[in-house]
Amino acid sequence: MLQDKCDYFMLAYDSPSFSAAANKVPMSPQGFAKAIRNLERELGVPLFAVDEDGTRRATPYADELYEYAKRMRAERNLLASAFERISSSGYVELRIACSLGVPGLLGSGFLDGFLEAHPDVSITLNEMPDALCESVLRDGLYDLALTVSSTADDFVSHELYASPVLYWVRADDPLAECDVLELGDLAQRRLAIPGDDFKCYCDLLARFEREGVEPPAIVKYSEIFWIYEFVLRGEGIGFTLPHLASLEVFNGSDAVVALPTRDFRWGFGVSYLKAHTPGPREEDLIAYLEQRVARRMRTRA
Repeated sequence: MLQDKCDYFMLAYDSPSFSAAANKVPMSPQGFAKAIRNLERELGVPLFAVDEDGTRRATPYADELYEYAKRMRAERNLLASAFERISSSGYVELRIACSLGVPGLLGSGFLDGFLEAHPDVSITLNEMPDALCESVLRDGLYDLALTVSSTADDFVSHELYASPVLYWVRADDPLAECDVLELGDLAQRRLAIPGDDFKCYCDLLARFEREGVEPPAIVKYSEIFWIYEFVLRGEGIGFTLPHLASLEVFNGSDAVVALPTRDFRWGFGVSYLKAHTPGPREEDLIAYLEQRVARRMRTRA
């Protein structure tokens, strides 16, 4: 179906009359003539003129527009061919949601190796809080998600990494002498931790409730640097993880130590809906991430 104004114009230019051009669309001669007049108004120039004997002729403006329209049609055909080649080659676009903090462990450019090995794939990855990451996956807005270890019944999850939860404590705090922090140690202190939309916070509150322990005063910080500063200023203790605590910006000082907490763990994995059957490239990506995490853990060991 002819829809583009340039197509209408080219028909008018190549046909002996508007009526003959209109028959090829098809549309009424009046409607076709109106489309050409609208194009002339849009361009601000006359495209066709009528001689005294009633003969319709193209103006110099039309001659220029015709050459332009031919180039545009050729470019459009090339684009359509390119799209067809991509479609027939099995090109895949993957949409991935990602919990905040996960790329920090996987390393910058962690998808580069996969994309180099799979030039037929493009990936859109967006970071977001834990709860939102699961929500958008559940709503079908993403194909896969790098979720903080999930027990959601409607997900299939492949755990890639797990570690103990640590808490930063000032070195001059008596708690710094402990090998392991107990739940009661946390309850007695002011505590900084990522807030409502993060699983570490929800898991902590659930644990206090389950064991009948009054929760501590909690300050919610989503930025790990703010948590560290909170502890460094002596305002309380703060949530962290081994791969964060080992960063040079944090472990370069003896003023704060990171201690493990008993029976608290944090991890992440690749998740998808049970109703979703992963395609070959999604399975390749899961295998790639498993290998990358394993390599990084061996390097850290």
